[in-house]
Amino acid sequence: MTAEVQDEWLGVVKLTGELDAYSGAEFREVIETLMAGATAFLLVDLMALEYIDSVGLGILMGGAKRARQQGGEIAVVCERANLRRVFDISGTAELLNVRDSYDEALAVLAAKRQGGTSDAPGEAE
Repeated sequence: MTAEVQDEWLGVVKLTGELDAYSGAEFREVIETLMAGATAFLLVDLMALEYIDSVGLGILMGGAKRARQQGGEIAVVCERANLRRVFDISGTAELLNVRDSYDEALAVLAAKRQGGTSDAPGEAE
């Protein structure tokens, strides 16, 4: 797992392997550390993630809630069909702004930062 702040407004976390009850504590700590600073926008890159369980999903939802409380937003990059299915079945794909590419996710966050709307499915334009 790597985490960095880009352009002073965006926290980027890249996950590999599995996000579950065993690895979740480290991920939660990373999110809390990023959000404790001036970063209210979070991009979570799951392109190298192979598995996520309900604990990992809960941590992502908690990160989204905290970002929104701070006036920010979260976006998730994920193109793996098995992971996308978890987001679709749980109804969290829209809430977490799940996108297929880094550029799409970044565009969602940039639009939210500018006070605009994203192209999230189900959102009015």
